Amino acid sequence: MSTPYRARLYDADRRDRDVTLTRQLVRSLDDRKILWVYLPARDREMVGELSSLLDLPKSIVESLAEEHGRARLVRDRSVIHLTVQAIERDQRNFVRREVDLVAGPNFVVSVHEGPVDALERFAGDLPSDTLLGRLDAGSFLAALVDSVIATWFDRIEEVERDIEGLDELALRGPTSNGFLVDVHRLRRRIAFVRRTIVPHREAFAPLVRPDFELDERLGRPWPGLVDRLERVIDTAENARDLLVGSLDIYLGRAAQRTNEVMKALTIVSSVLLPSIVLAGIMGMNFKLPFFNEPSNVWLVLGAMVVLAAGILVAARLRRWI
Repeated sequence: MSTPYRARLYDADRRDRDVTLTRQLVRSLDDRKILWVYLPARDREMVGELSSLLDLPKSIVESLAEEHGRARLVRDRSVIHLTVQAIERDQRNFVRREVDLVAGPNFVVSVHEGPVDALERFAGDLPSDTLLGRLDAGSFLAALVDSVIATWFDRIEEVERDIEGLDELALRGPTSNGFLVDVHRLRRRIAFVRRTIVPHREAFAPLVRPDFELDERLGRPWPGLVDRLERVIDTAENARDLLVGSLDIYLGRAAQRTNEVMKALTIVSSVLLPSIVLAGIMGMNFKLPFFNEPSNVWLVLGAMVVLAAGILVAARLRRWI
């Protein structure tokens, strides 16, 4: 059974509505209407049907039937084909979901395998009566891409919230055994996000080049997408810096704890050292009258206590403890 698609007509003169895709509907499109065809699966039969109704070039149709694993931009006759990588949440992990967007005269087609949060949000947040019909295909495509970029920001924000929780673990020092595991998990997540979004520079770059001229019916995609892309890349870099900062806090706290332990051991050693020296001297086999008097043991013990107390007082005065 073929995967159903959704066709929604944005009409600036009437209410926006879901429609049945027909050749007559396609021929009726004008500058006050924009058609969005939403196909949530790479169904070859459906792609072939759409290509027939919308008169898509054969090369574009073949591209829509399979994933390419990277962002790219292709121009063919009077259509533009932009491939972007959405980042979706799969339980606790992030996964890529390739989205193909094809803009033609007064229509945009989106094809992807499985649900894409950005497109679902874009369709769900709009009221039923909008002026989107005034947009040309290039501008509508840019609006869909901007929704994908917005979800990139959301994913990075999730990582930043996890890093904030990581800072609390870092302050506990090396007693937090799960800290390094979480650092590794978040580092991999940030690297995944960055590897996903950075290649879009190559796909978005033609949008601001002077040689990128589309058919007048398509209009021109919003050049601000390039600026938005750079901002989200900067945000990902900032998240990586925050993670490094959390690791620095952890290492600093571990070093501080080590110093405290070493200080305590040093003080204990210093306090006991005079007693050890006296005990060693008293254990020497010398023929002195002092060693023959049993009551002198109290003098030795008293000396040990006085020396230990003196060391503690000196350390306190110097603010070592």
